[in-house]
Amino acid sequence: MASYPIPDTLESIYHGTGRALAAIKDGKLIDFIYMTDVLKDSDDPDTEQHITDARLAPTIDHLRSIGELSIGMVSCWEFTEL
Repeated sequence: MASYPIPDTLESIYHGTGRALAAIKDGKLIDFIYMTDVLKDSDDPDTEQHITDARLAPTIDHLRSIGELSIGMVSCWEFTEL
């Protein structure tokens, strides 16, 4: 499992621990979004179960357009791939 520090440019997005989708490029975290920010009706969405949810499609497309899509967990100012 690789971990990436959350850069200062993404500080405003960070709001604690949660499952997230991210874009990784050149070994750095470029962008991420908490799954609960998109799947508002799920308190703790299971990444494997919800990854095919159509509501995530625009987010996945965006992240893939700027880097390699990664699924993981945000905590302690880091994104860790699962």
